[in-house]
Amino acid sequence: MRTLPIHSGSDEVGAAYSVFNQYLFVRKEPLRLPTLFLLNARGEVVKAYRDRVSAADVLTDLGRIEASPAERLARAVPFPGTFQSPPAPRPYLQYGLELVEQGLEERALPAFETAAKGDPSAFTLYSLGTLYMKSGQPCKGRAAFERALQVKPDFAEAGNGLGALLAQGGDLPSAIARFRMALDASPEYPHALNNPGYALLQSGRRQEALALYEKALKLQPDFPEAFNNLGIYFAGDGDMARAESYFKQALEKRPGYGEAGNNFALVLMARDDAPAAVSVLQRLLEANPDFEMTYVTLSKIYLSTGRRREGLQVLERLLQKSPQNPMALQMMKEAR
Repeated sequence: MRTLPIHSGSDEVGAAYSVFNQYLFVRKEPLRLPTLFLLNARGEVVKAYRDRVSAADVLTDLGRIEASPAERLARAVPFPGTFQSPPAPRPYLQYGLELVEQGLEERALPAFETAAKGDPSAFTLYSLGTLYMKSGQPCKGRAAFERALQVKPDFAEAGNGLGALLAQGGDLPSAIARFRMALDASPEYPHALNNPGYALLQSGRRQEALALYEKALKLQPDFPEAFNNLGIYFAGDGDMARAESYFKQALEKRPGYGEAGNNFALVLMARDDAPAAVSVLQRLLEANPDFEMTYVTLSKIYLSTGRRREGLQVLERLLQKSPQNPMALQMMKEAR
């Protein structure tokens, strides 16, 4: 007797399929249970079964998956006839935007890729580049931003994204030039002020960086990245009290802000306040359990203060999430 594996999905999986169901049937209705989607080898839905799911029907349809577009279209309607105009294309851009709004950015990426093939508008390409950047695909992100700027040369957001990728790659002069172009296109754009500030700081142009951070905060007083960068600026000057204040404000604006939380903890450790640093990192893990560097920093603090068992437990938690994390593997090897 043949059996099928069954996997219980998370809330994220349920939310993703709920959005998918709405756009598949172009109706804002809840996902019915049971619902079964039959996929082809490319992961595309070729048939949906709702309310009644028959194993015999599925087995019959397996042999009919590969079909011409005309045949598939004929199967999709309940009666024969002649189309006087082609069916409207799927709204992949709106589908992707709703997934992003639901916090499902990883699942939104294929929707934006498909949207960019059908309608490569500047906004679609910029959104695609942003998702590539967040998913750790800088080469694809750079290509998408460059295409967006070809369509709309004064698109400040795309220029800012491209500058951020150039800075991440170590090309600070090109990054600063790109940021300047974005700022020329949109002088009141806070991100186009904050990002070149960081690149200027890395290049040793500290006063220019400070002026940009302060202007960004005037335009957007709740800007966590600007608070974090100001913390980095004053930490570099040795003014740990002001650095701590800015890192703390960055975390208040965004409790799950991993970089700011780690920076805050390091400043606390610099003044030998390990309990406060541990408390900051523990709260950060609750707010953002996916930021891996928090585990590393917390483990280092535990290990450096003689709390070896707790330090190893934190590393084990990280390795359960990310088995190949190089820093965790090296620290675990050294600790044992």
